Amino acid sequence: MKHTAITLLIVFSAAVILASCNSRPEPLYDISDESYQLLNTDSTLVNFPGDFEDKISVITFIYTHCPDVCPVITANMTNIQKKLADTTDVQFIEITFDPQRDTPSVLKDYKNMYQLNNQFSMLTGDTTTVNNLLEKLEIVAVKTEPDSSAQNTENYYIRHSNTIYLMDKNGQIRTEYPANVVPPEHVIEDIQTLRTP
Repeated sequence: MKHTAITLLIVFSAAVILASCNSRPEPLYDISDESYQLLNTDSTLVNFPGDFEDKISVITFIYTHCPDVCPVITANMTNIQKKLADTTDVQFIEITFDPQRDTPSVLKDYKNMYQLNNQFSMLTGDTTTVNNLLEKLEIVAVKTEPDSSAQNTENYYIRHSNTIYLMDKNGQIRTEYPANVVPPEHVIEDIQTLRTP
């Protein structure tokens, strides 16, 4: 009887360990039921995240007038892509903080300047929609007031969060990283985890 109890305890403990190893943490943000109408660089209306739920998505936010960290973030996104051996089920998405200035054509120029391939989607939209998405993901983006002496009222900057998000194929944000400093290997490791059934 004692031997049977010990055996059952071992089996139960092993099952618990296996379950914990195979379990995944709860999503940071579940946006699977959300619908944000955005525009790509061809001025085509897309539904985010619905139109992107067939692949794992590496997502970040930038704006093209950013003088410092945004180019670093874009470079880090491309490094993740280059170091990922198999990218067939992965896509990369950059959404602007600044829809007022970042029109589809401006984002297309940015995409070409950084030589981003077709696995990259650059998205913009109306200000309300973009702000709603930022709020959903708890992203900070504060526009600075333009210089009062400047004649161009569009001469402003945006203080913003620097984050890369990893979204699974079900529209759930699983992980977030400091966008300008995260080693690509960390993101790739988490991509491999999401690939595991």
